[in-house]
Amino acid sequence: MSLSGLFLLVFLALHAAINLTALISEDLYNAACAFMGSGFVLPFVPVLALGFIVHIVWSMRVEFQNWACRPRTMRYMVANKTKASSWASKNMFVLGVIVLGLLALHLLHFWAKMQLPELLGKHGEENPRGLIIALFQNPVYCVVYLAWFVAIFYHVTHGFWSAFHTIGLSNAKWLPRLQFLAKIYAVVIFLAFAAVPVCVLLGCYGK
Repeated sequence: MSLSGLFLLVFLALHAAINLTALISEDLYNAACAFMGSGFVLPFVPVLALGFIVHIVWSMRVEFQNWACRPRTMRYMVANKTKASSWASKNMFVLGVIVLGLLALHLLHFWAKMQLPELLGKHGEENPRGLIIALFQNPVYCVVYLAWFVAIFYHVTHGFWSAFHTIGLSNAKWLPRLQFLAKIYAVVIFLAFAAVPVCVLLGCYGK
């Protein structure tokens, strides 16, 4: 799960960078989307999908194993509020479910209209940025997506350092540093993703 998580962290950074081009100009973002729908990138889509599937299935397996290991008398007890365990670490599964649910909505809004047609040998949306502008001019969708980004933020703050810790690249000295880097990464990713709907809603974007 840690390796698939690290893979998805790289994807998040790439996706956030591409999203930001939508705020610069329509031509730049549409060109970036055209590249993502090119024959060079499309073969990697199944790999990305597999990364998501592995991460989701493995996390569910771990969660159910933890559930099964807890005595029946403790299953409905409130978790101990210790400083060693953050809120995000206690709610990773719930956060993951929220992220997954809103990911499905995101795929319907964008991927199904942009990259899926290319995979099927058809032409995707000719003006991808137009989809973004039309969607995020609606305040309701802005709030929904911002809620999604908040869930991703908390999921990443724990998942970032936990992934390194799981594969053994952590110790008492490096753990605090990784936790600090996790917060920086999560903040940058959140701001990058949140900038698009907020700027579109406010009309602060290039033409």
